[in-house]
Amino acid sequence: MLMDMKDITFLFQGVVNKAFVQDSLAMVRKMFPQSRIVLSSWIGTDVTGLDFDELVLCEDPGFFYYSDQPGEKINNVNRQIVGICAGLEKVDTPYCFRLRTDFRLNGSDFLDFFDAFPERDDAYALFSRKLLACSYFSRNPRSRLHFPFHPSDLAFFGRTDDIRKLYDVPLMTEEDARWNTGDRRHNRYTPEQHIFINALRRDGRSVPCEYYNDCSEAAVLATERYFASNFVFLSFDQFNLVPSKPIFFMKVHPNSFRTCYTHNEWIGLYKKHVDSKAVVPEHDGEREKIDRYYRPYKVCRLLGNMMSLPFKSKVKRRAIRTGVLEFFLMPR
Repeated sequence: MLMDMKDITFLFQGVVNKAFVQDSLAMVRKMFPQSRIVLSSWIGTDVTGLDFDELVLCEDPGFFYYSDQPGEKINNVNRQIVGICAGLEKVDTPYCFRLRTDFRLNGSDFLDFFDAFPERDDAYALFSRKLLACSYFSRNPRSRLHFPFHPSDLAFFGRTDDIRKLYDVPLMTEEDARWNTGDRRHNRYTPEQHIFINALRRDGRSVPCEYYNDCSEAAVLATERYFASNFVFLSFDQFNLVPSKPIFFMKVHPNSFRTCYTHNEWIGLYKKHVDSKAVVPEHDGEREKIDRYYRPYKVCRLLGNMMSLPFKSKVKRRAIRTGVLEFFLMPR
């Protein structure tokens, strides 16, 4: 797609690791010299020496834990909503590339995908134009992880007004953070689901999903139709995104990627629900790579589980398992 670079703003949002963010901003300046950069982070963040056009420092709204179980992980959905909405107030260009501060951009090839799949079902179109999004971690509700309405929130590119519409949602409440699932209290939705489902509901749409794994066939079909009509899911390489954290490295954590769509699998949704003439490539290199990486992962995971057995702390056991995976599987 031909696009005037001055019509794009890059919105970086999140915690600032100065060395990494400094390099990330410099790369955007080099590749998109006419584009603007907005950095959105938290009050008290040291941003001296960083090259941006606009700075937003927000008051931290805090976080929830995913459940009331000891050692549970942190849900930062309210931080994401507050930080991105504040940053979007500084964006006055037609297009916006919103990405986390722990990702780096290494090219502009993503622009080729923006208008590559223009067809959509108007009954399921939430945005004026489709948003580019990561295939990881856009969950396939037909996989073993039954999470409908779960597009990845790692990065988006598209019309600025459409990204505003996606994030014009209420914060997660204490009630939703402590949703009663019958046997224990758990967040009603994951961050990705909370944002997308509430954007749909704010638009007046009925969403057949009352909690994170409420996965009826109606929910699955609606998820597929909304995904086909509102997003284009891209791999990190296609999106020109480079992660900084091992948790996003496929070779280290292929298990996390197994329940996500690949780009080719998204094209399958597009063909099934929107454009029957679309061509789905016969060869899916991303899926093959995930399956190939999963075999050594299983061996290392078993080793990590055995080494963590003597420890009672869930946090300690998780740290040991992760350490084993990163020691043996991190690219060198």
